[in-house]
Amino acid sequence: MKRGLISFVLGVCFFLWVSAVVQAGPPLTNAEGVGGCALNPFAYIGNPIPKDGKGLGGSAYVGMPQIGIWKIGLYGNKSPGSIGRIDWLALGANISLFNRVELGYSHEYVDIEHLQNVGKDNFSVKANLVRDGDFGLSYMPAISVGAIYKTTSYNAASDDNDIDYYVVATKMLGNLPVPVLLNAGLLSTKGIVRGVLGFGDDRDTVFFGNIELVVLKKFILGWEFEDNVDTDDAKTHSMWETHLAYMYNSDLMLVVSYAFTGDNENNENSFGDGFVFSLQYSF
Repeated sequence: MKRGLISFVLGVCFFLWVSAVVQAGPPLTNAEGVGGCALNPFAYIGNPIPKDGKGLGGSAYVGMPQIGIWKIGLYGNKSPGSIGRIDWLALGANISLFNRVELGYSHEYVDIEHLQNVGKDNFSVKANLVRDGDFGLSYMPAISVGAIYKTTSYNAASDDNDIDYYVVATKMLGNLPVPVLLNAGLLSTKGIVRGVLGFGDDRDTVFFGNIELVVLKKFILGWEFEDNVDTDDAKTHSMWETHLAYMYNSDLMLVVSYAFTGDNENNENSFGDGFVFSLQYSF
């Protein structure tokens, strides 16, 4: 927790050191139905209504839906006693209200070779408290808080459902030679491997973060990280992934990624490593 808090404070200090002049576009719909990247939420609201634009049914308050499809294949966990190959499919969607609130849902289907097929549902809400550049301060990041109610069909610990809470700050640094997006937050969770394997007795608070580079206006090259979680019942290995996204147009994005969720060399739960593919569409 202490290491995560120090990293978060350093991240916020860096936001205040570097100024920015542009607003980022909408985030992806991640595997848990939250506007962000593959693992982590962003402070930005998914698919907000643009200025002078209209939302769902011509509304000025309800945005158009955004969907994300994730296909994850983790094949690196091959040591004796491992749970084997994991094929993971996630289908998610979210929608914005007043450009300040995001509601999301996703279903994850996880086929674990030596265990069982697991179904996981996620219901999320995010509230944007501070917008990028608010109060006339160009260095001010967007700040949001959120919650994700998760339920799983597999329970390796105390419960098969619980709620994650998070606070996150996101800043787009657009006046650099290559635009950079920085994202940092704290996650409070009881989830074992993000809740797929159930939820423990104790709540842990961990750091997560992203760095994203916008290259040639059409590509995003990024890296994200989530710290290890200790719920007393079980520990989850830290996770990271690196990705390349291609923005075909303002509505369609394709993503390819390499993810590492840990190995079996310690007593932390992990799903190995492998490749991730995603299709994102904003209506």
